[in-house]
Amino acid sequence: MLELIAGALDKVAALTLAAGLVGLSSCTMDDEEEIVPPVPVTTNTASAAGSRLAPTPDVPKRESVPPKPLGQFEITFYYVIGEEEIARKPPANDNHSTELADISEQQVSTLYDSTCKPIAQVDPDFATALAIQGTGKLKDGRVLNIWGSCSCAHSPCFQVTANKWGTAGSGKPLQPFRTVAVDPKVIKIGSLLYVPLLEGRTMPGRAPWGGYVHDGCVVADDTGGGIDGHQLDLFVGRHAYFLGLSGQEGSHSWARHADVFDGSEICTRKGREVVRRAGAI
Repeated sequence: MLELIAGALDKVAALTLAAGLVGLSSCTMDDEEEIVPPVPVTTNTASAAGSRLAPTPDVPKRESVPPKPLGQFEITFYYVIGEEEIARKPPANDNHSTELADISEQQVSTLYDSTCKPIAQVDPDFATALAIQGTGKLKDGRVLNIWGSCSCAHSPCFQVTANKWGTAGSGKPLQPFRTVAVDPKVIKIGSLLYVPLLEGRTMPGRAPWGGYVHDGCVVADDTGGGIDGHQLDLFVGRHAYFLGLSGQEGSHSWARHADVFDGSEICTRKGREVVRRAGAI
């Protein structure tokens, strides 16, 4: 009997051991299936994945370049002179025996165009001031620009312009506080300039021509017979604006040693508008 029980126990142990080996084999196969490497990705797919996952390279920021210095300039002012602003002076000869015709000739100066056609008869003082400023407004509202030397009875000659403030030598309209007259031998016509002396100053007058804080940007659109070398003549629009900036009557000189820079990198021109570039120093 004992032999039969021992034999039965041996069979049970053998079966249990066999079952354990089967289970172990099964577990090993499952583990091997879990660590099987994935199917390799094709080159194109990997490239596409790489383009999606690769970090965007840092784009270097554009460093602001200091404006190029052009030297020190004398800054003067000019404006549209109004005929009504010139007070008529009494004749120098107060001799009652002087003929009225002679007195009339002393008080009147004729302005001519380039074809020597008369434009208007004006006070001689106005004619002189008009020749100096280059632009003037007659009592009848017409705006005159200097044309240049001519062989007429009186020189220089003038031309009528449709622009409110007159026309610059470049053919573009004059703009108060933005147009400067230069010597073309020193500064190319049409150049953008940066004048630190102007920056931060409130311009006289009202919008759109005045009443704003200047950013230092101007454009060299004009020339002048009296502009020689390192000189900038800033167009200020009106005589009253001239007084507002200069603070005094008489001399049109504002600064004798003002730094001026090439404004091409920090100023911009869009149509008639001349302004500082966004973010420029």
